[in-house]
Amino acid sequence: MSAACFVLTGYNNTRVYDVAKLRDLCHREYRARLVLVTDRPGPQDAAAADVVIAAALGRLGRLPPNGTSDAPPSPAGVAGQVAAELARRGLRPIGVLPFSDRGVVLGAQLAARFGLPGAEPAQAASGLDKHRFRAVEAAAAAHPTGYTPLRSQVVQTLAEFEAAVARFGGSAFVKPTSEGNSRGCQLVPTLAACPALWTALAPYHDRGVLVETLVTGAREYSWDFVGGTRWLTAKHTTAGRFRAEFQQIVPAPLDEVQTALLDQAGAHVRQLVSPTNGAFHTELFLLEQGVATVETNLRPGGMHIWDLARLAFGGFDPWREWLRWSTDGQLPSARPVAQAVSGIRMLRAPRDGVVGSIPDVAAVAERLGIPVQDAELCVSPGQQVRAEVADNAGFVGHIILVADDAPTLLERLDRLSAAVEERIDVAGSGRE
Repeated sequence: MSAACFVLTGYNNTRVYDVAKLRDLCHREYRARLVLVTDRPGPQDAAAADVVIAAALGRLGRLPPNGTSDAPPSPAGVAGQVAAELARRGLRPIGVLPFSDRGVVLGAQLAARFGLPGAEPAQAASGLDKHRFRAVEAAAAAHPTGYTPLRSQVVQTLAEFEAAVARFGGSAFVKPTSEGNSRGCQLVPTLAACPALWTALAPYHDRGVLVETLVTGAREYSWDFVGGTRWLTAKHTTAGRFRAEFQQIVPAPLDEVQTALLDQAGAHVRQLVSPTNGAFHTELFLLEQGVATVETNLRPGGMHIWDLARLAFGGFDPWREWLRWSTDGQLPSARPVAQAVSGIRMLRAPRDGVVGSIPDVAAVAERLGIPVQDAELCVSPGQQVRAEVADNAGFVGHIILVADDAPTLLERLDRLSAAVEERIDVAGSGRE
């Protein structure tokens, strides 16, 4: 007799802690096992999931590298291999959960193969490849009032890069076509900066680099969606050359007009990309006049956004809703009711150098009278750190707080993060 299971296709970066969380929910709510499908299984994967299967996620849904005939494996073929391994192990999928950008294409194929809810396989790559999304956006017959599609162009040589920046007025924003975690995302301030930036983007040349209109003076939000329930998250990014995300606030402090405008844009993007998918993390710019899409992702948002939603909205658990949707496919339209405001602040090294010692975050918070929901410093003595954060993986830790209102939350995040960061001893700082 076969055993019921949920199939989780990949996870981004260090989010193995979420895999373990889902495994426990599968056991408790469905008496089912959790199968993790990933590129290169490691010891942490085996500890977080019941079963781990290796599969070529990284190249699915992508074009061959520039100038080569090295075609990626067939998504249907990889899905067949995974299905065969599940059958060999006596496992019967009752839900498929695409948990990483690289797992979206395989997740859609597996869901279709087993007759389970999921994104349309032909549309799934739009949630992985940023250029494909821009093509879908540009081809749309109509957009809501106030929605502004961004101009973009894929470049594969320095000459093409310089020409695109010139075409966009001498400045632009550049990002890899198929990467997450803000890797490679950079401001192009002038044409003269192109050669150095092109060299820095070398790891992404073979898959193409996307040049887009530089958006200034905008605030950034995300339209987060799971199983029919949606909410808006306020996102804050670093200034300067790179654009890494350092803070998320749930729910976003917005007025009714702004909320409606962003909600309409997120729902529009969902309809453009794949309305049958159960999870979206669509990043949006709120402009002086209207809204533009940064990018869309057909998987849960990162940086604990779903955990922040669980803390802010009474009786709502996004992880449980995701499992529910994956089994029944129902997407009832709902907005959760906020009972508090939650937020995460990423922590930075105070300077470049080698870590000498780190503070006890809980003790610092207690001295300041600030209640802490969660906190972590992910650096240790002897580790090299940099003050400049190039992407979301460049931070040294985080704090998560909950308050009754947004002003109180923001003040506490400011005060506690400053106190913790100044107590991170980096070689030469002289701190105890």
